[in-house]
Amino acid sequence: MIRVLTEGLRAEEVLNLRVQDLDLPGHTLVVVPLKGDRNNTDGRVIPLQPKTVKALTRYLRVRQDHVLANPENPNATPFLWLGTRSRRPLKYMALYRMVKKRAAEAGYDPEAVTPHSFCHTWADDLLTAGISGENVMAVRGWKSPAMLRRYGADMASQRAVTAVQALGDRY
Repeated sequence: MIRVLTEGLRAEEVLNLRVQDLDLPGHTLVVVPLKGDRNNTDGRVIPLQPKTVKALTRYLRVRQDHVLANPENPNATPFLWLGTRSRRPLKYMALYRMVKKRAAEAGYDPEAVTPHSFCHTWADDLLTAGISGENVMAVRGWKSPAMLRRYGADMASQRAVTAVQALGDRY
């Protein structure tokens, strides 16, 4: 689930993913608008990193043994993420606690890391890699450049310093 968060999805988008939203051979998934109807076909296509595809493939193999993944079960669910204790689809607090726990295990201050932190990191990573703001906005589903500025502001100074230093000696 952490790998999917690194793809820039909002926490609720991650939690609302369905198995049918994945196109692992195409290295993409489709995020259906949260505010819209799931029957709406205007979903955003999210490109996935190879390691994310690998992690999702492994998860799907494990998921198939879950009682709620069995299509013969009348309580089966199409949601991608299934809880282990509650036998229900995962909810936000479970994701929140998992992110805090993994942050602490990785040596980060858990108070500074939330599921939303990954959205800011994702935007910075793409902008640092030279992806155009227009493309970042398209993948994220932002209509306003103000959102790009907001999410890109965290590391804007560092990106600027790195870009200027990459020029080397100019005179």
